[in-house]
Amino acid sequence: MSKVIKTTAPIAIEYLKEYFSDNTTSYLIDYKNSELKGEKLLVYLGNLDLPADIEFDNNADLQEMINVYATTTFIVNVKSLEFAMMNVLYGNDIGIEITEDFKDTIAEWSIKLKSCMLYNLHTIDLEDAKDFIDNAPKNNTDSLVGINFVSLLKHEEIYHLIVDTELTDCVFYEKYFDEYMFKGKNLYSYWANDNNPLFLTTWAVATGARTDILAELETTEEV
Repeated sequence: MSKVIKTTAPIAIEYLKEYFSDNTTSYLIDYKNSELKGEKLLVYLGNLDLPADIEFDNNADLQEMINVYATTTFIVNVKSLEFAMMNVLYGNDIGIEITEDFKDTIAEWSIKLKSCMLYNLHTIDLEDAKDFIDNAPKNNTDSLVGINFVSLLKHEEIYHLIVDTELTDCVFYEKYFDEYMFKGKNLYSYWANDNNPLFLTTWAVATGARTDILAELETTEEV
């Protein structure tokens, strides 16, 4: 049975020791009473690299952290922020202000995530897929701003956004799709998981059940 320690940040040494004696231990950070807030807290949790989440008791604190999370340049796993960002991407009201700058940030996250539909084809060695990818718009950015879009890929809920994407609306991100930009890993390391129906379909394609992907390509090419 896992143990959750509710604490503040920085986490006391005696609490940290509990993880190393029992690696099922995780931490719930009381944001309001923590010394570390905003970017400092995310940097701390990213460097600590232990299972931790953040508890918010008001929308102002969530607003502060979601703004930082959405534009940070390093990967950090914080479930509350991941679900908050997914809600924002779906247009759900979570009680925070959506400024014009934040709208631009949301749009950037959205196109990167939606373009994973095209990335899915990139993982398949099919001639039809190669032809389609060659004709897609290209983007060779290596910017790490908003890199945590890959942290959402472990959640089944994000795939409703991706699956509903038209292939013609996708961008081929040359470096995101092919280089090891994500904490020393490539995109496939985050893409290939059991909560990803597109990956599971691709696996079926790779083992011979090619109907779904080919049908998608044929439909797109007819438009």
